[in-house]
Amino acid sequence: MSRSSNELKNILDGLSQGSFDSVASATLFALRDDCTFPDVYQITIALYGTIDSVHLQQVKRGLIPEPMQQALAFRGLASFMPFWLGRSVYTARMLSTLTSRWPIIREWLLFLGADYVFKDSIDRTMRILAKRAIVDFLGICRHDTLGDSLPIVLSSPGIVSLLFSLWDLETKDRHFSSCVEDDDIPGPPPIIRTPAILDSWMCTFSETETWNWHEIMRPFNNDGARIAAAALDHLEHDLAQQPVDYDLIIWDIHLLTSLSVNNTIRIPLLMQHSMQKTAGVIATMVSQRPHSIKQRHLVAKAISYTCWYIRAYIEDTDGLPWISEVLEAGLLPSLLAVEPWVKHLKDNNDEDWEPLWLLLSSIFPKYAIFRSVLKVMGRSIKALNAVKAVDRPKPDGPMHKHWSTLEALVMSRLKLLETDDVDEAHVDSCQSSKCNKSGAAGTFKRCAGCLHVHYCSRECQIYDWKQGGHQTYCRGIQARRAKGIMSRISTRDLRFLDRVIASDLSCHNERISRTAAIHAPGPAVVEIDYTCIPFRIGVGCTESLPVPDTCKCDQLMQQKWDTMVELARNSKTPGQKLLIRTFIPCGSAPKVKLQLIPIKRIIPGYDPSQDHDPAEASDTFDHLYSCAGHSFTIVDHSYPVETLRLMTKEMDALTIEGKANTTDPAQSA
Repeated sequence: MSRSSNELKNILDGLSQGSFDSVASATLFALRDDCTFPDVYQITIALYGTIDSVHLQQVKRGLIPEPMQQALAFRGLASFMPFWLGRSVYTARMLSTLTSRWPIIREWLLFLGADYVFKDSIDRTMRILAKRAIVDFLGICRHDTLGDSLPIVLSSPGIVSLLFSLWDLETKDRHFSSCVEDDDIPGPPPIIRTPAILDSWMCTFSETETWNWHEIMRPFNNDGARIAAAALDHLEHDLAQQPVDYDLIIWDIHLLTSLSVNNTIRIPLLMQHSMQKTAGVIATMVSQRPHSIKQRHLVAKAISYTCWYIRAYIEDTDGLPWISEVLEAGLLPSLLAVEPWVKHLKDNNDEDWEPLWLLLSSIFPKYAIFRSVLKVMGRSIKALNAVKAVDRPKPDGPMHKHWSTLEALVMSRLKLLETDDVDEAHVDSCQSSKCNKSGAAGTFKRCAGCLHVHYCSRECQIYDWKQGGHQTYCRGIQARRAKGIMSRISTRDLRFLDRVIASDLSCHNERISRTAAIHAPGPAVVEIDYTCIPFRIGVGCTESLPVPDTCKCDQLMQQKWDTMVELARNSKTPGQKLLIRTFIPCGSAPKVKLQLIPIKRIIPGYDPSQDHDPAEASDTFDHLYSCAGHSFTIVDHSYPVETLRLMTKEMDALTIEGKANTTDPAQSA
């Protein structure tokens, strides 16, 4: 018998006698470069033999004091099995061996979790060893190693819940974190990180569309806020490590994105400031200075994945709160510093950086119609421009056109803030269909439920509640706000929006007036779509631009539009009237602003004092409509394609690109 054969025989004898040291010897033997598959297979069978049903019963009955040999056996198998599973000649045999023993393996894993890891009365060293055994062995159970056999594992009751429970435990007691290496724990340091396995499983769920949410949520008592807190705790903890483990950050972000597919987790993630924290990830990543090509690739990948998360959910619910949150967190300076990292992803793939380009040239620019957003972006861009040391996007670089779009639009819109304190005439309109009176902003009472509509009297409010359909609308708005799906646009943002609309109407007054004259004396219709960049503006009449469908609950908006049309047609004051319908970017909670004004008000130099009482004139109307039904998903636009009729031949469609010599902010877009 050769020396090697004799050594192997002694190892196998030791395993059968319950020796702890023999597990380590068997593992090291299997990891040798000269170890043959027959020898590895003998070791594999022997290690599986220590975690059979007989040994499990002996541990449960106390015949074996503690399952240290079994925990080490799991870790030993996890050390060398991936290599042999990856060799196609031996894959089938290794898989067959594992899957045939999976039922008892599952029992062992659940037993180690319930009776050791999660029992405070057990010695901590043994608890941590049991935890590492479970995680390391489940690290084998990924698609890249098990392939088509993975569903056997993922469909096993309790396994997915077990791993999520261990992931949660890592946030509650850092001794169990995979980042901690304790010399007192038998065996090697953690072989694999828990987030890596969970990320792999979540990707499998996504690809096969077999989300096992019952198992995922069970350790958290079906509380989305708890699982959201655990995910963010992992991210913050891992980001604070020195040096930063880039792989770990990638897994954390990817897992965060996967969990966000579930609405009961996504909303709590947003409410717990996931946008602010992921903005911090980008800030940390762009400050890294790794030396190796591989590490630079990982940094770029972490930035790309984080941009994907932000882009995917920044417009969730209203959009506006999360836009403001990332900007306040300093995201713009961080994004400006991303350009040097773009080249480090494979083939400089545009798809990898598509979310970044969309954030800069589409998403952030369209929210510049809100004063609160514009001020933060303006402050950031001005600060960046004032620092000479800041690297600007290279003219021939991938970021230049996207950053230029944002910068030019923001700087142009900022001009409207110069008159921020000017006393302007803003209008509120009574929403009762039997009244429709308008008055100066602040003179009417606002509904305390939806915080959207106004009434001139208690009688009008009661009538609209009982007869006008406001009861259904108001309760729908309140329900969405209670779930965190909708928030209120501030009065200052609404007032600034009025200024933006007035400015854009004035900028296009010649073409609007020319088209409106064709339809005189009937009212003209202007439709403005701020949900895209460049924004779109079209002019027509009530026949060529009927109110579009926006969602299933849009009956109220159509009623208000019909009311405005009747007011315009039956107006007793001279002059043509202008019906304005403005689509506002508000994520998946659509908003539309409806206005009725005399067309003379869009003429440059218009002086409100020329009217007898412009704020209370009977030919004005103002209404902000919010969708109170089901929110759209991020895959959808805020409004269906039908609302883009302003680009059809039936309209006198205007785009900024077709108007020369204008300072309109969308020209640069």
